[in-house]
Amino acid sequence: GSAWVNEGILHESEARTNILTSSGDVTGTGWVAQGSGATTVGSVTTGSPFGTYQSVTVSISDSINSAQRYQIFKSITSGQTYVSSALLKHSVGTFWAVVDVYDSASGSKRAWFDLQNGVVGTKDASVLQSGMIDYGDGWWLCWTSATVASNSGGLNVELTKGDGILGRNFGDTMLIAGPQFEAGPTPSSYIPTGSATATRAAETLTVPAASLPYDNTNMSIQMDGKMTGDTLTPVRWLLDANNSILLETGTNNFSFTQEAVGTVDTVTGGSFTSGTNVPFNLATRNGSTFINGAISGTALTANTTPTALPNLSSTNLNLGYGFMGTIGEFRMWSEDLTDVGIAEAST
Repeated sequence: GSAWVNEGILHESEARTNILTSSGDVTGTGWVAQGSGATTVGSVTTGSPFGTYQSVTVSISDSINSAQRYQIFKSITSGQTYVSSALLKHSVGTFWAVVDVYDSASGSKRAWFDLQNGVVGTKDASVLQSGMIDYGDGWWLCWTSATVASNSGGLNVELTKGDGILGRNFGDTMLIAGPQFEAGPTPSSYIPTGSATATRAAETLTVPAASLPYDNTNMSIQMDGKMTGDTLTPVRWLLDANNSILLETGTNNFSFTQEAVGTVDTVTGGSFTSGTNVPFNLATRNGSTFINGAISGTALTANTTPTALPNLSSTNLNLGYGFMGTIGEFRMWSEDLTDVGIAEAST
């Protein structure tokens, strides 16, 4: 329903498991509705960004209870952070929905979502993060993450009368596709399940040393895309514990590091906020007498204390070593682009 957009290569370095079963049919094994006859679920229909979808309609009006589809007695680990997500679309009536990380020890950890305007509403205090990702044609991936305090829990998806409200209106309808419940602070790409849970293996992306323009005097690197989460490593070029070039994110900034024979030189700066599909564009210049980085068109202040470049001539480079997101472009030069050049390269 919308124009195709080249987001680059989807790359997820974390293995993830969708703990829910029957993710393509919310009437399948494991799914429950709150109350007898509270919801009517339509047949599985082709046509969502995840392939299929179903309608969920409120069959009983109530001023107290929302209409739910849920799987909540799943085996989880106390103290671990989990994220509940589902692809949702407004169809009829009130356009508010809830996605909940349920914890048997402390109940619901809810966030409310405006499916008509793409706005996150009220959140329970126990919610760590929540968000909406636009999939086009009215579809939104709505997600909520929280830390659990028991070994039993799961996902609720609920239809409500409005923001912060748990009541329901007869006839209100939303569309749902690909519900997912997984360990992690932010959602990963959809992992379909049938009668059993399913796991997507961790991915690796390696550039062979023979394809890299290594130079023992100076080099420059650029990479852009979108990142999900925090404490990520878009570029890891590492020979051993004493020789490497790294491009990383910290809690709230970016870090550019080179280490040669155990001597570490770093430049940090910029601003990074953890989230889903956060755009980034980074460039670095590494030399035997300098290191500097640039972020989205702005060069930082060069560090001129290095005395050598690490010898990485025979070392493969890892793209997205610790990384969840998309890689749009990666470039490397066997020359110093200068501060002006890396600022331009990161634009």
